[in-house]
Amino acid sequence: MLQFLLVACLISSVLGNDSQSSRIVGGRQAARGQFPFQGSLRSARNRHFCGAVVVGDRWLLTAAHCTIGNQPYELQVVVGSVDSSTGGTTYQLRQVIEHPDFNELTLENDIALLQTIHPIVMSSYIQPIALSNNVVPAGIIATTCGWGQTEFGSGLSKMLQYMEMRTLTNQECRLRHDIQNRQRIHSTSLCTSPRAGKGTCMGDSGSPLVANSLLIGLVSWGVPCAVGKPDVFTSVAPHRAWIKYTAGV
Repeated sequence: MLQFLLVACLISSVLGNDSQSSRIVGGRQAARGQFPFQGSLRSARNRHFCGAVVVGDRWLLTAAHCTIGNQPYELQVVVGSVDSSTGGTTYQLRQVIEHPDFNELTLENDIALLQTIHPIVMSSYIQPIALSNNVVPAGIIATTCGWGQTEFGSGLSKMLQYMEMRTLTNQECRLRHDIQNRQRIHSTSLCTSPRAGKGTCMGDSGSPLVANSLLIGLVSWGVPCAVGKPDVFTSVAPHRAWIKYTAGV
């Protein structure tokens, strides 16, 4: 729990009083196997605190702010279950690699690779997702999922939740945020516009944003919680070369 609280406090202090690490509110419950690439990033005590995404037989992606300051032996990932309290397969990590240009203060390049010690055994419930090579335009309907809070201040969701969101231009995204948070929307960011009462929430950081069966983003940050402000993701396409070079996927 200490690790989870540190992540929450880090993002709160970085983004000001009206921003925290991201979460899902107003979603629907996922069926088993619906999102076979979804993983749960956990502490050594098996406490979920961020999402992760299977992208290869030994590799997952997550948000760098979820892993910064942690050693591989302090973390583990669980894949293959929509119920965070039971089922799935646990994998220990060989290494954690944050993007070399990740900025803890601005959350620019908020992306990290996780390598498992043993190969991930694929099944109908565990599958990698292909990565987008193209920057996503505005107006695309995308889906995000995670085990984050279902309302601000609540506990984490036991069951995996998902919801649809529409992408925005970064220019429009900046205009919808206050002056302080506009500085944290980068060329490598990807924004979505959920309706008020719907959005990501605490515990969803590092979880996927998917469109046309491709991973297009990772949950990075948002204004708590589902108050109509755009959610901000790390766009996958600008980091594609780094992922390929580092992990070969």
